[in-house]
Amino acid sequence: MAQIETSLYNTLAQAYALVDDNLSVITTNTRAALDAVIDVTTTYGGSPSVGDADAALEIELALLGPFNAGYISSTNLVASISTILKAIKVLNNFVINQTAGTATATSKLDTWINTTMAGAWTGGSIPTGWKNLCEDAGFDVTNW
Repeated sequence: MAQIETSLYNTLAQAYALVDDNLSVITTNTRAALDAVIDVTTTYGGSPSVGDADAALEIELALLGPFNAGYISSTNLVASISTILKAIKVLNNFVINQTAGTATATSKLDTWINTTMAGAWTGGSIPTGWKNLCEDAGFDVTNW
């Protein structure tokens, strides 16, 4: 049986852990950008002149639609990570299926994560984001 190298598994886990980390802040960041566009009318220039107010309104109207769409898109992205979870399922199921023995799938994956990968994790431990995504994908991570 061909098993995945621990270095490859680590690389994939680290990359997807960063995806999880970034997904957790994407809506916060796009909302902050949208709020900045909404606040243009109160922060533009520094002088309360009519010219400044008109310029601020022009800027806000030009940017509001695209930045609101960006915010909505980011919330949709966070809500729909099914393809990411499918990739995790395929990877972990490959590991499970390539592990000899009659142990349960959970036990096989626990052994892979805790024993086989023990010295391979960047930073010495399983990335939190990877653990989160694995749990979201339906794997029991209780013993990780």
